[in-house]
Amino acid sequence: MASGEWLATLTAAATAVAWGFADSLVAQAATSHLLFAMARDRQLPSFLARVHPRHRVPVNATLLTVAVSLVLGLYMNSRDDGVTLLSTLINFGALTTFLVLHVSVVVHYLIRRRSRDYWRHLIAPGIGFAILAYVVVNANIAAQRLGFVWLGVGAVVLAGLQLTGRRPRLAAMEATDQPAGTPPRNG
Repeated sequence: MASGEWLATLTAAATAVAWGFADSLVAQAATSHLLFAMARDRQLPSFLARVHPRHRVPVNATLLTVAVSLVLGLYMNSRDDGVTLLSTLINFGALTTFLVLHVSVVVHYLIRRRSRDYWRHLIAPGIGFAILAYVVVNANIAAQRLGFVWLGVGAVVLAGLQLTGRRPRLAAMEATDQPAGTPPRNG
């Protein structure tokens, strides 16, 4: 504000170039690889598991990620509160993901593995869950609504996968649960 509008514009443009493009590329690459891995494990449609023969990248997953990002970015840019709402939605999505992660630590270690390390497998995840839950409860109302709808969609997809026999599993986790020399389970 002290130097005027021109410096604010220059600073915003420099920030967008320096951080925005790099962060967007990393986020799109990570998202497309996640979609690819889920499709490869039969959790998403198989067309997302296609790998480009020469470049060895998940081509369809990358194109889908770019298309969704472009449409969502253009839509949010057309709204007066678009940038604020989009950043709140992204933060809300990350926070709810970590809420589910804290629950999964308790379920996996305390319930499935019957761990007695209550500090690492119950208390610490419980404290983390409580802190994140406080932030989520106090988030933007529009972000809460959309975030919980998205979480609900994920729960419906998970239920559909369970009902069709395509139960999500982690091959690496299954390999560590078996005695040495035992072939991995197929499922």
